[in-house]
Amino acid sequence: MTPRLTIAIPTLNRAELLGRAIESALAQTSHEVEVIVSDNASTDKTPEILAPYAARGVRIFRQPNTIPASQNGTFLMREARGEFFVGLSDDDYLEPEFAAKVLALYDRHPELSFVYTGCAVHYEEIQVPALVGPEVEPGLDFLLGHYEDKRELSWCACVTRLRHLRALGPQPDDRIVGDMFFWTKMAFLGPVGCVPEVLSHYILLRAQNDNISHGTSPVVWTREAHLLADEVMDGARKAGASAEYLTRLDKACRQHVARSAANQFVWTRIRGASAAKALQWSFECLPFIGLDLRALSRLGAGLLMPRGVLRQLLLRGAEKQRTTRRSL
Repeated sequence: MTPRLTIAIPTLNRAELLGRAIESALAQTSHEVEVIVSDNASTDKTPEILAPYAARGVRIFRQPNTIPASQNGTFLMREARGEFFVGLSDDDYLEPEFAAKVLALYDRHPELSFVYTGCAVHYEEIQVPALVGPEVEPGLDFLLGHYEDKRELSWCACVTRLRHLRALGPQPDDRIVGDMFFWTKMAFLGPVGCVPEVLSHYILLRAQNDNISHGTSPVVWTREAHLLADEVMDGARKAGASAEYLTRLDKACRQHVARSAANQFVWTRIRGASAAKALQWSFECLPFIGLDLRALSRLGAGLLMPRGVLRQLLLRGAEKQRTTRRSL
């Protein structure tokens, strides 16, 4: 039987985490799912972890040499057989009802451009529920909500039509935030769907702190965030958005870029970048941060505070966020 949903897992040297991701994919209550894994030439025990899963129906591939993450993602899109596609990082995982509930929403609303679910964002042991929207909303409303920090979307929570991914791809090698490269374009194809329940888990901060986005230079990160915002603004104009909408979106985009840039200073400092290096980066990023006071405050913290203090402040903020959102 042809699967409806492909759960695609790229992996590289995370043997100790990979099993949880695969098990969560195999535990789906829907029988309309296939699971595929692409090992990006791992040098740890990943092949040993993967070997038994072939007998359980997992399609396993191994790259002969390590390639850029974007290329490994493109490879998985090419090998997928499902009508729908979700990318699952090797350290993230899904709840058993993820596939069934997403596919049910597509069945009720076949016009949807993509569907995302509620997601628990993990900061070590702290789980913060992501902000979500209504079951169905126009793509322009979703984009504005995202840039106004009212919608939060992670790769492991986003299910798209495979044909749309292939039509938009491949993801350029110089794009770090691959999921946003795709869904910011898909939002212009039709309404966006949401299953608000927490059905996915995004591991943002672990003790090892090896999330790929954390090690990205704030300069590279900021330029990409700015480019994406420009693309969204251009798409909204072409879609015939009103002048009032465009004014509001432009303001939200500028704030988003500024705060995202400042946040990246915190992440790279936590991961080990020196204060001197961060100061060097700041000269290139300041034009994008401007006079946004929240962003300037975060930038100052990223430049001046020791790594351990920054980590504790981040965890304290996550705990406060979790408490606030639970009370909503």
